[in-house]
Amino acid sequence: MTNLDLIDWALVGRSALWILGLSLVLACLSFADYEASQGKRRLREVLSRRGYQRGLHIGLALFCLGLIGSARAWWEAALWGLLAAAFAYQAWQAH
Repeated sequence: MTNLDLIDWALVGRSALWILGLSLVLACLSFADYEASQGKRRLREVLSRRGYQRGLHIGLALFCLGLIGSARAWWEAALWGLLAAAFAYQAWQAH
């Protein structure tokens, strides 16, 4: 038995999804805050742009997809899936 046999790779993949999603949300918020401070605008105004909206919604969808893997009950996984689908739809519809 090697050390790689002890690693639950499915859990690593599911965890990577929600970590990637939250890091994307944090990156979008950080860039928007910087742009707002440089342009002397409100953060809400900058976050309303299409690129930021898409980034935030994709990040939140990835977060929800990652949490589907940690759901204990079928209904919990279904709710995370519906929320992920809603965020994916919002990313697709971002104006």
